[in-house]
Amino acid sequence: MGYWDGSADRTPKQDGRSGWDALRAMATGPRRGLMDACLHGMFGVTLEARAKDKPATGTVALNGATLVTLEAPTSAFLADEQLPYLRTYADLRGDRLNEIIMQTGDIQSFFGLVGYMSPDATKWSLALNQAMLRLCTMIEMPLKHGFDVARPIAMSRKVQPMIQTPGHGAWPSGHATEAFACATLLSRLFLNAPVDPVEQVKAGNELYRHAERIAMNRTVAGVHFPTDSMAGAVLGVTVAEALINLLDGAPQTRTRVFHGSVYDGDFSLGRMVQALDTPTEIKTGTLSLTPGMVPGWLAKMWDEAKDEW
Repeated sequence: MGYWDGSADRTPKQDGRSGWDALRAMATGPRRGLMDACLHGMFGVTLEARAKDKPATGTVALNGATLVTLEAPTSAFLADEQLPYLRTYADLRGDRLNEIIMQTGDIQSFFGLVGYMSPDATKWSLALNQAMLRLCTMIEMPLKHGFDVARPIAMSRKVQPMIQTPGHGAWPSGHATEAFACATLLSRLFLNAPVDPVEQVKAGNELYRHAERIAMNRTVAGVHFPTDSMAGAVLGVTVAEALINLLDGAPQTRTRVFHGSVYDGDFSLGRMVQALDTPTEIKTGTLSLTPGMVPGWLAKMWDEAKDEW
């Protein structure tokens, strides 16, 4: 090194640089941590204990205001109204086996059939989508734990799931939550224009059709009821729609209540459309968004992600 008198001989590039430039210079792990701290701080989960004549209720809040409300079904209701669907779905097992196995650990790749999912070409779209997946996990796991809804295998030994039943509650389905959140976010990016998720679900766009299949495959596999998927789809769409509206600077977003305590139907895009138009199944409202919730570096990342399309 030679003699050094302790004086500086370089000017740090950190001096005066923007939050966006600082983010771009971060390694992947710390950048993910920063994104998670930001996004997770916007949302919160609370649960209401089950009373004698009242279903367990869970809420997801955005900046303290209720965004999603889920009313969970009882075990007796699932056994009577949902378990018979498992027998019907089992006929599809031979056709879906390879998909089901892959989707146990990877759902993002399936959306790559619709648009680029390249670390080089769509770096910021991928970063945001992966952050969305982590946000979903942060939201869904407290709900699963609090509701503690039984899996199909707890209802009958004859279910015989194709894969190991996960060791946590069934409701809402994490796969459905994540798949529909991704479909919502990626619809906004792939189409490169503001979109109405409900209209896209009604149109059956390709991203939502993949989300539908990912969710339905969990029932084919024997580890989820259709109501689990409906709850997850409502949760995923609503959370992703709220985040997109925040990033786009919209003045409001939609809230939803899923009455899962009385929902006895199947799950599909068509059935979801029907439920969205039936307030006794899914009730929709609006929530005003607080300006200034999105930091500058996240707004810049959003702009960069949109420019990738």
